[in-house]
Amino acid sequence: MGDALKRRKLAASLAALALGLTLAGCGNSNDPEPGDTATSTSADGGSSPTVSETGDGSSDSPSSSPDPSASGDWWPEQPETMATGQEFPDNFEPATLEHPARNVPKPVMPEEAKQETEAGAQAFLDYYSDVQWYSFQTGDTSLVREITSESCEKCITQYDETDAIYNSGSWASGGFEKTDITPESFAASATGIYTLPVNVNTRGVKVIEDNKVTVEQEAAELPDSLSINLDYSDGKWVYITASPRET
Repeated sequence: MGDALKRRKLAASLAALALGLTLAGCGNSNDPEPGDTATSTSADGGSSPTVSETGDGSSDSPSSSPDPSASGDWWPEQPETMATGQEFPDNFEPATLEHPARNVPKPVMPEEAKQETEAGAQAFLDYYSDVQWYSFQTGDTSLVREITSESCEKCITQYDETDAIYNSGSWASGGFEKTDITPESFAASATGIYTLPVNVNTRGVKVIEDNKVTVEQEAAELPDSLSINLDYSDGKWVYITASPRET
């Protein structure tokens, strides 16, 4: 495969990866083509965070600075703890333009996340947030795949793209996302599937290729726009999909 084609395929994966962060599994997302700036429509008719490809990282792009903080450019905010409350080790280093994240802690599922209760579902979604974040930091998608239904084609595509990005020698920064269930909404449908309205807060993500930011999605809050579908069987939760919230 020629270098130009490889770069086009990688660019498509990078853009789809960032777009998939907030809308993995949603039926209304639109994967951008390389070179596009994409905006995906949320359930309430608004827009989710803009995903932009910054091109070759030349000097006219603020994302091309080797020191984002020095240039005043935003950088994905690092949470104080994981969504489950798990602590970061002292030697953890977030990703930079020079290197991927280092000494990344492996998320541990809390026991509460195995209970078929509202608190258990929330603990599971917190763990899902952590293992998705872990995949962005390391390129290891095995943990998030373990708790995701194979029927979620967009989810699997996102995980495959994460694998491809790290396999190419690129990496991601950020990708932390907190999903909170709307209180008193915990109820299973007649089929046994839980469709839970949620509020999403994403800290943003950047993808780095050849020490330059090539794709980014800014931080944003998405209140009252999505629902998460979960299944509980054999003593464990499974993430099925996210979908625009019905109004």
